[in-house]
Amino acid sequence: MSMPTPSNHRLPQAPPVPPGENTEASPPRTETSSVLERLKAAQPKAPVSAGDEKPRTTTAAPPAAGPAATAGPTAPAGAAPSTTRTPNQTQDDQAQAREKARAAELRAARAEKLKAASAAASAWAAKSGRQTAAWTATTSRSAAANVRSWRADQVRRNLVTLTVIGALVGTASVAGFFGGTEIWTSELLRPDLTLVSPSLNSLYIWALIGLGLIAYTVHQWLPGQADSPRHRRLGWVVIAALLLNLALALTIQAELYAPSLMVHGVLLVLLLVSLRWLNRWSAATRLEGTLVDVPLGLFLGWTGFTALSHTAAFLSLEGFSWLTENEFAWALAGLGVVVVMGSAVCSMDRGRIAVALALVWGLGWIIVERLIGEPQSLPTAAATALAVFLVLITAGSRRHRVDHSYRRALRRHQTANLPPIDLADDDDDEYEYDDDHHDGEEVHGGPARA
Repeated sequence: MSMPTPSNHRLPQAPPVPPGENTEASPPRTETSSVLERLKAAQPKAPVSAGDEKPRTTTAAPPAAGPAATAGPTAPAGAAPSTTRTPNQTQDDQAQAREKARAAELRAARAEKLKAASAAASAWAAKSGRQTAAWTATTSRSAAANVRSWRADQVRRNLVTLTVIGALVGTASVAGFFGGTEIWTSELLRPDLTLVSPSLNSLYIWALIGLGLIAYTVHQWLPGQADSPRHRRLGWVVIAALLLNLALALTIQAELYAPSLMVHGVLLVLLLVSLRWLNRWSAATRLEGTLVDVPLGLFLGWTGFTALSHTAAFLSLEGFSWLTENEFAWALAGLGVVVVMGSAVCSMDRGRIAVALALVWGLGWIIVERLIGEPQSLPTAAATALAVFLVLITAGSRRHRVDHSYRRALRRHQTANLPPIDLADDDDDEYEYDDDHHDGEEVHGGPARA
């Protein structure tokens, strides 16, 4: 027996087919599945608040046993799957978007900072390049302007200093202060070889000459002497003279007498050239004359004296009979040459007293050796003493004449601006009158005036 169906209740129709769905491709539906779907579609839905909204999901029909389950409705072909996001996922997406925006802003700020730093570095590099170029140009111009004065003078002063030190050390080594063969034992320096050979004690003058050369080296380093034309011309001559003197000592030590005689002659010529520069540029102060002119004058005077003894010793060692037969006559001839040449040199400028003193030093040791040494010769000692007197009187008289002329010129200069003396005024001043007490009477003893 079947239940009757109410007339006012009708089952809903089948759900409409979604647009675009291919109905032809849909599988055939059974009657049972159609009824169930219509019942689910007709079921009322409870209202859902905005806060309690749950994601909508597509619920598939529960699988049914048998072939009916496989024959259920399927999604239309080509349709995108339906997705619904929760509020938490939305907030995460917004936070990620904000983080990305902040990261983009930071990258943009860093790019701006890097761009500004690059621009500042480029500007600084350009400015520094201009300053460096300007400084380089200025320095180059200054160096080019001073290359002939400062650099040449600096090189010359350094070379003079090194040469003086090296020459003094080398001479001390040749003299035997550091061991080895001593120059004192050379045959050329024997005091008994000729009548004009001095004592070996005469060589101690090199201590005074060495101190003087050190003083000369110090003086050329003074600030006011950096570009002095006197030192600029004199320094190179002094360097060559010191090197030649060291070569002379080495050749004498090695007993190379002929080469030593030639070196001695060149050295004497160079020292005479240095005297020419000293006379051309006179010393500006007394200190300069003491530190420069005196050492070089001693050097020149001693070299001139040893030229005499060196030549006589060389000829004696070579065995020239004419020298040994008339030894006293040749000694007088040699002393005469020394007196003439020495007097000529000492008569230059204001009188070269230092040259005269060096000559007197060497001649004095000849006198000592001829009086108490071997060979003794009283006539030679007397002739040498006369030579000493002539050299001293020549240098002294030259100095006296120059000083006297200087004093007269100074006196003329001082009295040139004085007013002339009127002798007539002295006669008028002999008489004075006192009109108040001695009217008409002479005051100074002369006759009264009307």
